[in-house]
Amino acid sequence: MNTPTRTARLTLMAALTGAALLPAATAQGTQTSPLTLKAATLVVTQETRDGKKVEVLTDASKKQVIPGTVLSLTQTFKNVSTGALSGIALNMKVDPATTFQQASCTVGGVTTQYTTDGKTFAAAPLMKTVTVTENGKSVQKKVEVKPSEYTGVRWNIARLNAGQEGTCAIRATVK
Repeated sequence: MNTPTRTARLTLMAALTGAALLPAATAQGTQTSPLTLKAATLVVTQETRDGKKVEVLTDASKKQVIPGTVLSLTQTFKNVSTGALSGIALNMKVDPATTFQQASCTVGGVTTQYTTDGKTFAAAPLMKTVTVTENGKSVQKKVEVKPSEYTGVRWNIARLNAGQEGTCAIRATVK
């Protein structure tokens, strides 16, 4: 099907060790996905070069990862079809052995959402209801969820043109 815009409701799941791409299915069977995906886990360090601090990203398999290590978990994707794709959802879980810091994406027109339960996603800041005691009475209050409580991120990519690629990533600290 070569239409100017193809709807691809693809959900990509990622964790520290890898990711999976769910291919589109047809009446004739399973076809190759119109989207490629490459996952990487990188250790983030700072170095001074020529008197300036620079960020250095190193493959995590080549560095010792200990508590306090900052990781960049990336998903690089590319539309390998001949038409535009729309409605792409890229999901990334925050590994329980890490604490979420921030999310980023290099593609324009992306809506970033977060979750604490892995089921419901919403734009930041997330809110939760807590019960507190005030003047001897139990009272429910809505409070902002700290980013360190996020368990996953979803990037909703409105449109990805043929041949277009991008990278979405989270920063997390090893517990």
